[in-house]
Amino acid sequence: MGLLIPFALGLLALAVPIVVLYLLKVKREDLTVSSNFLWRRVLEDKQANAPWQKLQKNWLLLLQLLLLFLLVFTLTRPFFEAEAQASGNIIILLDASAGMQATDVQPSRFSKAKDEINNIIDGMGGGDQITLVLMHSFPEVLASNSTNKNELKAALNKAKVTSEPSNPKPSLILAAAAADRYPGTTVVVVSSGAFAREEDLPSLKAKIKYIKVGNSDQNQAISGLQLRETGGGPQLFVGLKNFSAQAAKVNLVVTVDNKQFDTRQVEINAEDKNSITLTDLPINTHIVSARIKPGDTGQQDYLAADNEAWTVRNAGQPQRLLLVTPGNTFLELFFNRLPNYNVTKVTPDNYDTLPNKDSFDLYIFDTYAPDVLPPGGVFFIDPPTSNILPVTGSINSPAFARLDQSDPLLRYTDLSAVFIKQATQYTLPSWMKVVASSSEGTPLLAEGDQQGQRFVLLTFDVHQSDLGLSTAWPILLINTLSWLQPAGALDQVTEINPGEPISFNITDPSEQISVTPPNNGTQVLKVNSGVASFTDTGQTGIYGVVHKTTVAGKTNSLSDNFVVNLYDDFSSNIRPLDDLGLQGTLPTGSGGGTLSNHEFWQPLVLAALIILMMEWWIFYQARRTRRKDSGPVNGLDKKIKVSKT
Repeated sequence: MGLLIPFALGLLALAVPIVVLYLLKVKREDLTVSSNFLWRRVLEDKQANAPWQKLQKNWLLLLQLLLLFLLVFTLTRPFFEAEAQASGNIIILLDASAGMQATDVQPSRFSKAKDEINNIIDGMGGGDQITLVLMHSFPEVLASNSTNKNELKAALNKAKVTSEPSNPKPSLILAAAAADRYPGTTVVVVSSGAFAREEDLPSLKAKIKYIKVGNSDQNQAISGLQLRETGGGPQLFVGLKNFSAQAAKVNLVVTVDNKQFDTRQVEINAEDKNSITLTDLPINTHIVSARIKPGDTGQQDYLAADNEAWTVRNAGQPQRLLLVTPGNTFLELFFNRLPNYNVTKVTPDNYDTLPNKDSFDLYIFDTYAPDVLPPGGVFFIDPPTSNILPVTGSINSPAFARLDQSDPLLRYTDLSAVFIKQATQYTLPSWMKVVASSSEGTPLLAEGDQQGQRFVLLTFDVHQSDLGLSTAWPILLINTLSWLQPAGALDQVTEINPGEPISFNITDPSEQISVTPPNNGTQVLKVNSGVASFTDTGQTGIYGVVHKTTVAGKTNSLSDNFVVNLYDDFSSNIRPLDDLGLQGTLPTGSGGGTLSNHEFWQPLVLAALIILMMEWWIFYQARRTRRKDSGPVNGLDKKIKVSKT
């Protein structure tokens, strides 16, 4: 035990005047008695009139001296030393990422972490101060350099776990900056340690204490959910991962537009992944969700945040497409099955006389080339010679040999087996790139971007090949249309991580965008410099977006969606780490503490208050008794001064 202000003990000297007052001549008071006959000897008592008396036993004096001692002892701020997780300047990093929702400790890892921090706050010494930081996709400071336990506990009580992936670097940089200002700082990290699997974390000039929360690794997750277009309709890819050291079975349920589409059990090896592909989805598929749950009795999945995922096939703004062809069954069948394209078909003879021919978004010129190029994206299929694409000859039976599979046009497709009877040879402009060619180097597929206008060239007639009969044909067309019009109808599916902002470009001054989160009310976005941003994406699920524009007094609305999914291995891998591996001035540890000063003046103040009440009660009872005993007798009232005893 020690005293923070020992010189306050000098106030004990106040006990001297208190005792002196009791030694001085006793003060008289008037009392009414029935007769003064029996009081004559008292009046003649010299001791009663002496200025000093022998100190006699007096409860009030003892209580007053004890009260003085307690008050003085309180002013010295007494303390005792006890072991604490940290002392001095303390920075607490509370992990609030999605992995802290795990329920392997009840009620959850996050609740357990808050209990650990409450213990640290309860153990604060007189010279301790705490900065409390919530660590998720960004650092959120809940309390700064606070010495007030009630303030810290109120801030901690408001802390909520998120569905966001872990992003430790900003929080650690913040802690490092604060530690630089206060030498001897202790950084306490309360987490399962998942974030520490990330590389290149900053070092800290501080003592590092790690409080590990969690005890299991049993978790299975949906690691991917993606729709892709095919000629027969959309396909669905579902990725699954098992983060447990034991093999697992999961029951997978796929829902398409609120109707159950597929249910199956999938086995996943220990610490491995698996995937399935579903075909024959409805042609008008819009919203797809996938959900998993444990498939075996006794199997556990302690993290629910990554057990469900969503993907959206947005309708988007219908694209206006002009198809100029003498007749192409393969193209016409494709567009009959693909939604969200308003197709106008004309023959080459009617193109020049077509009104408003410059108002389309996309153009497909099948064995035709106009004299003047239109403004939109252009897909040439074996065009005749022109200023932009002069013909130099032809080649018989070329085969796809050199393919740039990393190019967006060749995504998910393989043209190597396609037979071509004849292909046309062109002199390509310098801004065009060859995507696929024959073994002789003859371009078969090329693309280019000239001042923002995109072009794709297929150098052979589809009817002079078996491309139109292969599965590669619809995929090639989908990739081509997506590349020609990046903001078109096929590229509207938007997916972001929890906590990640999303922005919308506003080109029409009358446009208004509103977003509806999964479980909250609609928010109308503010436009700043032509950009409307939405940041409240902490929840996983489907978000609705409504675009409203006003033209000639008429309001037009377009609805689409974006999804927020948790695809984060750091969060899904819930196996707790024993050591964070962070670099600090002292080795990282999960146990051990330091000595901290704990003041205990509060009970002393309470004891002093109780003694004060006791003193008042004794004095009051004695005064009441004397007045009762000195009441009038037989109507005779006499006044006499007597000593108060």
